[in-house]
Amino acid sequence: MSKPNYASLLAQIAAETDATAKAALEAQCYQFPEPLTAAEEDLFNYVSTDYMEDTPGTTTSYIGIYYGENGIIQ
Repeated sequence: MSKPNYASLLAQIAAETDATAKAALEAQCYQFPEPLTAAEEDLFNYVSTDYMEDTPGTTTSYIGIYYGENGIIQ
């Protein structure tokens, strides 16, 4: 089974108003017979993977507690 065109299917799902047809499109779209490419993953992600970056070596944490490389709270 080959991978479907996820971008096309997601656009069709968004435009479809018939619930039965929409469910059929969703069943086609959410089959992953092969690993997704980064571009395909971004279609399903809440936030693009390029949007966030790791910041190794920083001691600033804006959310939660920051643990440094040695495990000590910075």
